[in-house]
Amino acid sequence: MLHNIDISVVSECLCQYGDQLYIQKNGIITGDHHSVSLANIAVHYILQPIADVLNEAELFSRFIDDIIWISASEISHERIRQALTSAFENSGSELTFRQACTAEKTGEVEFLDVDHCVTIEDDIGFVTKNFVKPTAEGRQFIFGNSHHPQTTFKSILFGEGIRLRRLSQRKDDYLSSLNRLKEKVIRSKFPLNMTNDMIALASNWEDRLRPPKCDKKEDPQVWATSFPHLLTLTQKEKKLNPKAMITYKRPPQLDKN
Repeated sequence: MLHNIDISVVSECLCQYGDQLYIQKNGIITGDHHSVSLANIAVHYILQPIADVLNEAELFSRFIDDIIWISASEISHERIRQALTSAFENSGSELTFRQACTAEKTGEVEFLDVDHCVTIEDDIGFVTKNFVKPTAEGRQFIFGNSHHPQTTFKSILFGEGIRLRRLSQRKDDYLSSLNRLKEKVIRSKFPLNMTNDMIALASNWEDRLRPPKCDKKEDPQVWATSFPHLLTLTQKEKKLNPKAMITYKRPPQLDKN
């Protein structure tokens, strides 16, 4: 079984807007310098008393206030669920619980940007694909009309393509994710020709677990000189400017120089 919970761990946060102080009664201020640290500390102390029960899980993972675990039996599942429910209720925090059961071949559970979808087509009972939060449907990157070199936008597309290929176990899910990525970069006003070229390139990637290899077509340029003293500094020159360096730039045609 796969399980995921999401919680709110801190209340009564004090924040400032202009010259006035305000109390945020629910949750942590998004983007605050200490939000992640406070959430990690709070959840750590909530889970610490029930660590022995949590160790019964086949896999138990947490990222700040998101938790996922895999349990092998219904008994283990119920013990872990009850322990978590009691721990969070005792701390005054809310718990949102979702589960997917491979035995019943139903359900799906998201964890961060990974969606675990139960299916009878896979040996382990579920496959993974990219997950986009409902609040991020209209998301954007930096705008393409900003003062960034085109290589910046190409690198964003390249990195996102690798991430989607890693998360998407099935090729059709990967291609669907690429289409959503293309819609996002179009909203962000990325150069259209470059976007189409990168999406077409990424559509052919088959390897999930490593970036695509870059084949270097150019042969290495090897050169030699019969006058090595021309590429060195004399002792007097070094004393005059100890930070001086010699550089070599290949002329257009070596035979004429």
